[in-house]
Amino acid sequence: MPDTVLRTQSAAPQPESLDTLPDVLVPIPALEANDNEAPRQAQQPESRMFELPASVWRAMIACYAIFLIALLGATGGAHAAFAIAISAIYVTMFFGTARVMLRQASSQPRSVLDRPGTVLQTAYGPLARKEVYGQVLIVPAAVAFFGIGISVISAVVM
Repeated sequence: MPDTVLRTQSAAPQPESLDTLPDVLVPIPALEANDNEAPRQAQQPESRMFELPASVWRAMIACYAIFLIALLGATGGAHAAFAIAISAIYVTMFFGTARVMLRQASSQPRSVLDRPGTVLQTAYGPLARKEVYGQVLIVPAAVAFFGIGISVISAVVM
């Protein structure tokens, strides 16, 4: 239903004798979500930052690359290479999305973890550099070790 039907006040008000339901209709203010006539307020860009140093991102990418290369070495077949290529595309999309988002936002300052002796403030309290690296890199490192383990087992068995 268009907004003009919902508004009770018309450009030329009708005389009381022609008004069909004067006691039933309640004046409805214009809904801001659908108001195309009011000027839009300028929106601010995203202000959140990643706050992780580039070295953490590089380490995560390296862990996933090690995993995929280890799987490719362990399996070695054409069918597995196709599945691993698709997985590589997904990993590229995952990290590429973050990269594209960073380029759309305003320039970000260097991470607080790039300066020695500083901590990263989180929702659960301050974390030192080693604690942040440990929490962020534990899963990618485990995935990389898993891929290496599969590769070693495959080399021993075959």
